[in-house]
Amino acid sequence: MTRTLIKNVWIYDGTGTPPFFSDVLLEDQKISAIQRKMKIVVGETVEGNEIALAPGFINVHSHSDLEVFKNQPMLHVIRQGITTELVGQDGSSVTPVTDEIVKELADNMAPLAGVVDREYWWRSCHDYLNEVKKAKPAVRIESLIGHGTIRMCVMGNDNRKPNNSELQRMKEIMAKCMEEGAKGLSLGLIYPPGSYADTEELIEICKVVAKYDGIMMVHMRNEQDRILDSLDEMIRVAKESKVRLHISHLKALGPANWGKVREALKRIEKINSEGLEINFGQYPYDAACTGLKVIVPTWAYEGGEKAFQNRLSDKDEYDKVLSGVNSNIKKRGGAEKILIATVRTQENSWMSGKDLGFIAKKIGLPPGEAALDLLKKEGPSVVAVYFAISSDDVAYIMKSPLQTICTDGIVGSHPHPRTYGSFPRVLGKYVRELKLMRLEEAIRKMTMEPARRLRLWDRGIIREGMSADLVLFDPETIIDKNSYLDPKAYPEGIKAVWVLGDLKYKEK
Repeated sequence: MTRTLIKNVWIYDGTGTPPFFSDVLLEDQKISAIQRKMKIVVGETVEGNEIALAPGFINVHSHSDLEVFKNQPMLHVIRQGITTELVGQDGSSVTPVTDEIVKELADNMAPLAGVVDREYWWRSCHDYLNEVKKAKPAVRIESLIGHGTIRMCVMGNDNRKPNNSELQRMKEIMAKCMEEGAKGLSLGLIYPPGSYADTEELIEICKVVAKYDGIMMVHMRNEQDRILDSLDEMIRVAKESKVRLHISHLKALGPANWGKVREALKRIEKINSEGLEINFGQYPYDAACTGLKVIVPTWAYEGGEKAFQNRLSDKDEYDKVLSGVNSNIKKRGGAEKILIATVRTQENSWMSGKDLGFIAKKIGLPPGEAALDLLKKEGPSVVAVYFAISSDDVAYIMKSPLQTICTDGIVGSHPHPRTYGSFPRVLGKYVRELKLMRLEEAIRKMTMEPARRLRLWDRGIIREGMSADLVLFDPETIIDKNSYLDPKAYPEGIKAVWVLGDLKYKEK
């Protein structure tokens, strides 16, 4: 049995109430006692020096699906104070798969999970979660099931409605995954093949999720000029299926759409007042990050990556694709607002950290053609950062009690800084410096609230009998230290992190 006594700390217990001063004893993966002036004969004593102790942070939007096997220390996660990650996001999960879809699924997940260099695929949710357990990653992993993955298992990359038997098969797969431990369903409605689904298909699958009290998390169909229509679609899905709804990373992209999150938040609050549970996540930055392929119209990926590459070789098809790409570049603020983050080949490695406008001039092509040239040479794994979010919008919705914090972090050669800094940034910039909310409220939205949403009843609160997932930090110094130019710098102020009572990080 391991035993750790953490002495003299201000305990922010996760409930949103003011802190209290005490000691905390950890035994056998649990919090065994909370009281003043404890002593132990056997075990380790950690002096807290009157700083803050909180439940380990829960990241409700993670792309660590494969990082748990590739990157055991996961310091970019642990050093933010994160102890639980929810994977299987944006409609893409590494399970369940069939032999027929492995290549196409690898292409779909490349921008989020990187190039898959071995058979990182599992036939069932049970198999995946079991392999995660065997790998003993630094943090605890929970998983959603990607709607796009299920759809691909049944329909491939077809851009059409499912017939009755196909829809029934998708529902059966979803039910099996829920029984095997999935926390719910993720939708990625800007990513093929999930983008090919109509509202009725989503309602039917979400009815299965609701039956198991699961959650549905969605990257909405549009976060630009049709953001409110897209929100209304998801509200309809929630109403008709009775599923609990979480909007992933609520935001409005492009200057023409800034301010629309205020109306979106009003609608979310109204629906909650009517008894339906809808909430949202947010990362604390003014730039988004995903594959470069999102600027390509989704119809161009009908049939998968190979079909897309073939279209680029056909003059008429290329021109149609280019027209859509040019339109999407404009909507996202222009080529100078798109930073190429990660590429696969050594030949194009110089592009990492450069904006698309600069790259286009360097290679002598217009921006749209430069983007397509890059996708043709690199395939689907190119990751880009899009400077298209209003800082005022970020601050406005962060104050909402319906918000939770996430990283949406994608690991790569030049990642978005959210991958390393989201949680400390909220506590340092938005709590301490800007005073947008009380520290205890911010911690509630990082701990108890996401635990409640995910039905993780063993964590998220500092209470006797709960899992010993804890983070010790200094509220006066905690802050992110990285930037878009230097994205891999670790934050400051995190002093120690425990996962199930095991010390995973301690500041030197």
